[in-house]
Amino acid sequence: MAPRRSVFAVLDMGSTKVVCLAVKVNDEGVPEVIGVGYKPSEGINGGAIVNKQSAGCSVLSSIDLAEQVSAQTISQVYVTVSGCGVKSSNISNEVLSNVHEISERDIRRIMLQTYEKFSGEDIAIHNVPMAYHLDNLSNITELEGLYGSKLRADVHAVTVSKLALVNIEQCITSNNLMMGGCVAESYASGLACMTDDERELGTLVIDMGSNYTSMGFFYKGKYEHADCIPFGGHHITRDVSYGLCVSLKDAESIKVTHGSTMLFSSEDDYPIEICDVDGELKCVTRADIASIIRPRVEEILEFVKSRVDEHRNVVSKVVITGGCSKLLGIEKVASSILNRQVRVGTPINLKGMWPEYVGKPEMSAAVGSAMLIARTFYKRQCTKNNSHHPGSLEKVLRWIITKVEA
Repeated sequence: MAPRRSVFAVLDMGSTKVVCLAVKVNDEGVPEVIGVGYKPSEGINGGAIVNKQSAGCSVLSSIDLAEQVSAQTISQVYVTVSGCGVKSSNISNEVLSNVHEISERDIRRIMLQTYEKFSGEDIAIHNVPMAYHLDNLSNITELEGLYGSKLRADVHAVTVSKLALVNIEQCITSNNLMMGGCVAESYASGLACMTDDERELGTLVIDMGSNYTSMGFFYKGKYEHADCIPFGGHHITRDVSYGLCVSLKDAESIKVTHGSTMLFSSEDDYPIEICDVDGELKCVTRADIASIIRPRVEEILEFVKSRVDEHRNVVSKVVITGGCSKLLGIEKVASSILNRQVRVGTPINLKGMWPEYVGKPEMSAAVGSAMLIARTFYKRQCTKNNSHHPGSLEKVLRWIITKVEA
């Protein structure tokens, strides 16, 4: 039986759904999904809490289902965070001292400086070392054991709104749960959907959610950039609702069942009977629906292109994931706009129950979060360093994963 601390839960709190994964870390440090809870989202918009009571009910319902299936009691959760409050910046930290042998303590000290630099509206949740420099030596990959006096680290910091994170933490703790930490959505999705080679050679992950589309860029195995735009699947649903004069509920069903970005020939097209807002039956074609969906998808991808333009020379490939990635033909539209090879990404190398469900594109962020946290749990167990006990909000917000190879 796995130690109690080897079982944890991941919460993906989206605008349309709250997903809870109960996860066990096996002897090799690989996460195994042992329980899943899924509930429609209430009180949450774009990853932010807008109604604490409603959001709490959605969270508790999804956790309760995961507990029933896994036969585990969940007391601590790790949250996937999304929305335009997630930002990315590159900074440098420096530590001066007498000449001495560099140790793990020195590395932690210089990495912790990142958190001290974000003391205003934002707070750092990821602290990814890009390069180390020691005196006159540059781009050092392994510091421990070297001697020097001037240590500098180039760090990629991913930050979120402090108030947004406070509200999430309060929503969780007010329901007798403990928040163990958080993971940026695009970071998690990249870990879940990309191969090691893709992260090494330069790949952009695009997670198309309901209200937001998150982007993350990986290069040389590192998570180098995070961004977000305020458009997603819900905007496509609204377009379908307006264009076909149907309810939002029916528009969502039409999008999921018949949604496409492809331009159909008359031979491939077929009629679809729908009911408009007045209760009248009418027929539309698959091509009619695609003519509504495609322009919005193109607009979203044009926004993505403009936001990641600075990385265009090193982006060799694009992986699209999230619920909207299931739209037929979206990879072809993305390829034509981004001028890169594009594939639809689903969680890979996943172990545990219900791979047919947990392996869907909309589960990428939750699965990636589980992978990252499991890796951290495993490292702590290997070093017998089990002193991490998050309690106060400050400890939660300072929860970090340092020296993680993406």
